[in-house]
Amino acid sequence: MESSLELFTKKGFAATTTKEIALKSGVAEGLIFYYFKDKNELLNYLIREFSFIGSLRNDIKVLSKIEPYPALIKFGQLYADFLLHNKSFLTFIWSPEIVQNTNVSKDIEDFLNAMAEQAGSFLKRASSCTVEKKTIETAASMFLSTILMHVLIEERKTDKMPIENNDYIEEIAMFILKGM
Repeated sequence: MESSLELFTKKGFAATTTKEIALKSGVAEGLIFYYFKDKNELLNYLIREFSFIGSLRNDIKVLSKIEPYPALIKFGQLYADFLLHNKSFLTFIWSPEIVQNTNVSKDIEDFLNAMAEQAGSFLKRASSCTVEKKTIETAASMFLSTILMHVLIEERKTDKMPIENNDYIEEIAMFILKGM
């Protein structure tokens, strides 16, 4: 998977062959086709497995059992960590080739919606009042996009996340909850 992602990011999806993936991975090309019927299926699997939602499978159960506000903060921290450690995946899914690929655009859209729904569920749990669905959706989008921008800007400034990252996530969560 990592070899595929690296090659797709460097060369592009269309320009990368399964033979190159096999060579970089140190496996026979036939092994790729044992697990995936074609390169498109490999791409879909890659997008599912390397997505933020895909990486959260085990954490969601744990987060749903802790208090709402700490769960929201932890979710934000996990998202920031994901962004920081998966730059090649992010570069890949936002590349023009993948954005224009209608076969995977729907999957990516579904993952983005699932992220917003998950963030919304944490915001709803942490809110002290009843909030309209549209407000929750907007707040979830703000929460995720603000963390994304924070990570991108801070990384550009320092090439690593500052220690204040947790404080920032808490501030943005509180700001959004008060606004709701």
